[in-house]
Amino acid sequence: MSHAMFRAYADAVKAEIGVATTTRFIALAETTDGRFGLFHHSMLPGAGGAAPHYHSRISESFYVLTGEVRLHDGTGWRTARAGDFLHVPENAVHGFRNESDALAEMLIIFTPAEHREGYFEGLAALLADGNRPSREEMVALMEKYDQFEVDAPDTDHDHPHTHGDGPAHHHGPDDTHPHHHH
Repeated sequence: MSHAMFRAYADAVKAEIGVATTTRFIALAETTDGRFGLFHHSMLPGAGGAAPHYHSRISESFYVLTGEVRLHDGTGWRTARAGDFLHVPENAVHGFRNESDALAEMLIIFTPAEHREGYFEGLAALLADGNRPSREEMVALMEKYDQFEVDAPDTDHDHPHTHGDGPAHHHGPDDTHPHHHH
């Protein structure tokens, strides 16, 4: 008979990714029978996060807990705050970083689990002791874990008239991405 499985926050495995990011492994494949992975991502001000990329076998979701996270939704960057959510299906471009001057925390959910902890552990190892990995080392790690970087529009959805490439988007009533100001 199967049984519920509890893990205290203090007991979660932590990976220190560089100096600015700590990710805690909340639910791993062995916990969820491979159905999903759940990670608690804590990013200090200026944490780089991930450049725009996609996965071919996993969907990914971001749920912001505290602070402000810059999320790329495939068309550009937007600022997400506590309670904001981004779902990214397979093969959809996404990225994240903390551009703010405060701590930002979010949950990252992967379905299926696909051993994402291996990627985060690999990243932590590559960046340990101030090491600056080569492009080749980074690409090898990403490809091993179904991650592929892309050139994505650098548009800023929060300030469409000040940043980004190409013409500014004019937000009208027919706009499909309205802004939510908190």
